[in-house]
Amino acid sequence: MASDYGLNFGFRRSDESLRVAEGRFKTPTGEAGEMLLGSCVEIDPNETDGPLGSGRLRQAAAGVEPRPGICGLLLQEEIMIRSLYEHEQVDSFQIGVSKPDKLSVITNGPGVKVWFRNTPQQDRADGRVIPAVTIVDLTGVSVGTGLEWDGTQWVAADAGGVHMEVTFVDTDNEFVEATLLR
Repeated sequence: MASDYGLNFGFRRSDESLRVAEGRFKTPTGEAGEMLLGSCVEIDPNETDGPLGSGRLRQAAAGVEPRPGICGLLLQEEIMIRSLYEHEQVDSFQIGVSKPDKLSVITNGPGVKVWFRNTPQQDRADGRVIPAVTIVDLTGVSVGTGLEWDGTQWVAADAGGVHMEVTFVDTDNEFVEATLLR
């Protein structure tokens, strides 16, 4: 199954028998809840009184180890469900950003294959400016390189908090595919 979650992240292969999707966690409120889908999140131990006692997520710290059900990739499956009070038009950039204070999923699973793409700033015809997004730093990245989270983006790594291994990289288009290790 291949799918995307906006302009910067998606799945190439997501076998449901391998994928761990631990849910019932809310994103933070306010701007802190607007995190890139595909970024690394973890359960916030300081916010345990959430829906059904499950708590909230927070952006993971640099070098964090992948822990299925505790720390992994952020997904928000209901991202396309719009409220009556939100904008009528949905921009492709908005699809890739989590909604604050909404239920989300931590995703892991050995063999699950994902892609990341950096995008430049975009000026829209209606005057809006869509900011540039760098979800992966391609410095030192090649096929076989491990990727870890540095607190704001995925970066090359060879030990420690490696979450995935690169299987394809296109530096000209700032695009990378990788397979999750845990």
